[in-house]
Amino acid sequence: MQKQQKAMIIDELTDSLSKSQLVLFTDYKGMSVETISKLREELSKVNAQYRVVKNTLLKISLKKINLYPDGVEDHLQGTTAIMYAQDDPVLALKSLYNFLDENANALVVKSGLFEGNFITADQAKEFSNLPPRDVLIAQLVGQFQAPIYALHAVLSGTLKKLLYALNEVGSKKSN
Repeated sequence: MQKQQKAMIIDELTDSLSKSQLVLFTDYKGMSVETISKLREELSKVNAQYRVVKNTLLKISLKKINLYPDGVEDHLQGTTAIMYAQDDPVLALKSLYNFLDENANALVVKSGLFEGNFITADQAKEFSNLPPRDVLIAQLVGQFQAPIYALHAVLSGTLKKLLYALNEVGSKKSN
């Protein structure tokens, strides 16, 4: 590979990774081109990409954007492909692990970077079990609304009781 090609790949990687909330390092050894294509197709549905990269070029890109925490070096050995997601990282992880359930032993998750922090393969698996971002936001909004609705119910109940008492007083005075 020529220096110009390497520089271009590094620039592309640096740009993509700097915009990504999740970068997952995988070992794709033994995967067929057809399987990789299916995985890329599944990940593209959730706006995530899967790309085979050279370890040296990936290291340079990660260092350029200051995403090179301790422990990453050990996981960038052998055959490496990265999955990165710019939108909802949990959806990307769900999609990847659903693919792995259907295609056992297709690839091995080594580790990753989640919002700039180093995560292990086990942590990535745990994150894939979280609800999607939209569901979490809806749950949070529901938790904020619950006390307001309860207060509304108490206050409207008190007002109704006052109204009933006034109606009784008014009906007794008219008799």
